Amino acid sequence: MSSPSSSSLVKFIEKALLATGPFALSYTDPDQKWLIRKHLTSFLQNFPKFDLSTDTFNHNNGTKVQLFLLEGSLHTQTSTIQQLPSIPLTIWVHENYPLTPPLVFINPKNPIPIRTNHTFINTSSGLTNTNYIKTWEHPRSNLLDFIRNLKKVLANDHPFIPTYPTPTPNLSVTKTEALDRLATRLHYDAITIMERTEKEIENLWKLQSEVKQRSESVRTIINDLETEKETLKERALKVNDDTHVLTIWVEKNYQRLMKLNSGDVEIEEMFEVDDEDDEKKLVMESLVIDEAIEDVMSVLEEATEKGKLEIGLYLKQVRVLAREQFFSRFIINHSSL
Repeated sequence: MSSPSSSSLVKFIEKALLATGPFALSYTDPDQKWLIRKHLTSFLQNFPKFDLSTDTFNHNNGTKVQLFLLEGSLHTQTSTIQQLPSIPLTIWVHENYPLTPPLVFINPKNPIPIRTNHTFINTSSGLTNTNYIKTWEHPRSNLLDFIRNLKKVLANDHPFIPTYPTPTPNLSVTKTEALDRLATRLHYDAITIMERTEKEIENLWKLQSEVKQRSESVRTIINDLETEKETLKERALKVNDDTHVLTIWVEKNYQRLMKLNSGDVEIEEMFEVDDEDDEKKLVMESLVIDEAIEDVMSVLEEATEKGKLEIGLYLKQVRVLAREQFFSRFIINHSSL
């Protein structure tokens, strides 16, 4: 059922309110019907381009009701007289109106999508929820004043293009409008702060991950150093033992070494032994000394490669050890055992 013309507007409203059967509306109280007639007439006198009809409305809980439906567009402009895109509205007069505010939607079929994070509009459904709605109270609140307030709200915060409210010296701004502007500013300030906070949190997570990776790397390095430390300790103990054995051999053969250096004896005489037992003992000692010298040389070579021992000192030590190793191997190779 739709209104045929503005001249028969009142008759159309009255006929709709009195209809029965499948066209009966969900308004039951006579006083309610009278107020709805009065408010609809007043609204259409101020917004004559809106079309009035009746239709079925489906609530979120599945309940179906027959309500008055207003469809039209709001034309808004900024304080600088900038013309903005028109806003298509769908207004459902609630079955409990005027105790319950009307349901006003931005037409979701509009080709221009609603901006995300709008202060007063649900982006998915298009339902508006301004402070006027939140503070709705009969008889102070009514349909006409609500749409007038909504027009000002959407001029300051348009659903399709950014029009953030700017300070104005206009002293005629109502308390409700001032609260709407304040709510709009606080809404977008909160969004900005949340985005900044989320970015900071993301950076902190990245930093935490990086610190954790570095901590793992440092822990691995420390473990490697501990392992190397233990290895060097074991090698140092072995070198100490081998040095002790070598020292005993040198002390025991010191006289022969001196004779060899002076030329009083030949090298064969240097390693002569008195009997077979002594020869066995000497060969065993030489084998131990030879192995000890090999180990010492390996340690010296590794230390030189790592830069822990100067090359000059390395060569000096190697010459001394090579000389001692020569004597040991001579005994081993010329033994009669």
